[in-house]
Amino acid sequence: MLSYFRAFFRLVLFALLVLVGLCVTLLLFPLISWQWKRRIIKRWSYFLVRALGMRLVVERAPPAANLQGLMVSNHSSWTDIFATNAVQAVRFISKSEIREWPILGRLVTMAGTLYVERGNRNKINETNESIRDAVAAGDLVGFYPEGTTTDGTYLLPFKTNLFQPAVDYQMMVYPVAVSYRQRGEPTRLASYEGNTSFGESLLSLTRAAGLEVYVAFGEPIAGGMYEHRAALALATQDAIMGMTGLVVKMPSEEQAALLKSAKMTRTL
Repeated sequence: MLSYFRAFFRLVLFALLVLVGLCVTLLLFPLISWQWKRRIIKRWSYFLVRALGMRLVVERAPPAANLQGLMVSNHSSWTDIFATNAVQAVRFISKSEIREWPILGRLVTMAGTLYVERGNRNKINETNESIRDAVAAGDLVGFYPEGTTTDGTYLLPFKTNLFQPAVDYQMMVYPVAVSYRQRGEPTRLASYEGNTSFGESLLSLTRAAGLEVYVAFGEPIAGGMYEHRAALALATQDAIMGMTGLVVKMPSEEQAALLKSAKMTRTL
C-alpha cells in the first residue's frame, strides 16, 4: 500500500513539472538565449529525476561546463535523457514520431531536439547537416547509437550513420555511461524495452524505493582522428563498454522481431 501512496505523490509532482516545463517552453523560451535555455533545461531535468524518486549520482563529471560536439551514450530507459540533461544540457536527436506526441512532443521540440526519420536513408544527410549546424553554434548534440532501448544488462552494436559529422568536421565525441541501481545493486527496474508501455514504466518507477541513476562522462574522443565513421563508432562503443562493464550482444531473430514490434506499437 505504501508504494501506491508513494507513486501517487510522485506522479502529481511529475505532472506539475511537465506542466511547468510546457509553460516555460511556450512562453519564455522564445524570448531568451540558448545559454539561458540550457540552464533551465538542466535544473528542470534534475527536478524531474528527483520527482520520479531517483537520486542522481555523477560518477564522473563532464570535462568542461559547456561541451561542444557529440555526446554518445548507452540507452535503457526514457529517463536517460533527463538524467544526462541534469548533468550537462544536451540537444538530443530523436525519432520524428516523438514530435507528434501530445504535450511532451511540444515540450521536447521547444527544448531544441533534432529529429531523424528512421528508415529513410534519403533524410540522413539533412540530419547530419543539422548536427553540423548545431555543433558549429556551440551545442552538444546527443544520440543513442544502439537505436533502441535495452534492459541495461548489455549493449547492442552501435549504428554508425550519425557519427559521420564527427569525422567530416573534426568534432569531439563524448562517451557517456548511464546505469541504474536500487539500494546500491544493479537493477532493470528503469528499463524501457520490449512492449512495456510508457504508463507501465512510469508507475513502476514511481512505486520504487531506493532507486539511483548514475551518470559518467568518459574521456573525449577526437572524431578527426578517424577516416571512417565505423572506426569511430567502434572506438566509442569500446569506451562505453569499459565504463559500464557491459558486453555487446547481437540480438537473436526473435529478439530483433520483438524490438521491431516494440518500435511500431509502443504508445503513451
